[in-house]
Amino acid sequence: MSQSEVAKLDTKHFYMRRLHSLLGLLPVSVFVIEHMIANSFIMQGPEAYNGVIALLRGLPFVVFLEVMIIGLPLLFHAAYGIHITLTSRANVINYGYWRNWMYFLQRVSGIIALIFIAYHVWEFRIASSAYGFEVTYGAVAKAMHHPLIFWFYAVGMAGTFLHFANGLWLFCITWGITVGPKSQKVAGWIFGAAGLALFFIGIQAIWTLSR
Repeated sequence: MSQSEVAKLDTKHFYMRRLHSLLGLLPVSVFVIEHMIANSFIMQGPEAYNGVIALLRGLPFVVFLEVMIIGLPLLFHAAYGIHITLTSRANVINYGYWRNWMYFLQRVSGIIALIFIAYHVWEFRIASSAYGFEVTYGAVAKAMHHPLIFWFYAVGMAGTFLHFANGLWLFCITWGITVGPKSQKVAGWIFGAAGLALFFIGIQAIWTLSR
């Protein structure tokens, strides 16, 4: 391969990584936050949660929004994330630095998040539409009463929100928002707290449903 071809390939990967990073923020991260806000209504009881679900399902062009604004960006982010994972060279055994560990955990948590989100979307969006059953407080509670499903969701949310928080931190570095060590440290604390808060909401929701 010539130097010009290598340069073109590097440029392509540069822009692909930027797009991957951008789509991780918009709309994927926004969707995750919105989804957890909706799930927080579980703590207010069946009527409140069912009302929020009905409101979201009743939005105009909801299928278009789910496919074009959420689904396709998520698929690209996941697909290119798998490519990055397969070509990454993290070595936490020989180089156990903090950033090296976070680089490794970002890839591991991304795989966990992908499996978790794929199952969740299939079970409570695609399968529910295909087989004609309505997603309600009672239906989700029935699923969460199964110990394996409960723990699958707990681990899945842990991976998802670790990936979410560290992804936002990496986004700020990648796009030159946090340049110095101090700003990166502050951003780390902020995004870490946000990830823990969302994880707490998720755990509280599935715990409420499982009782």
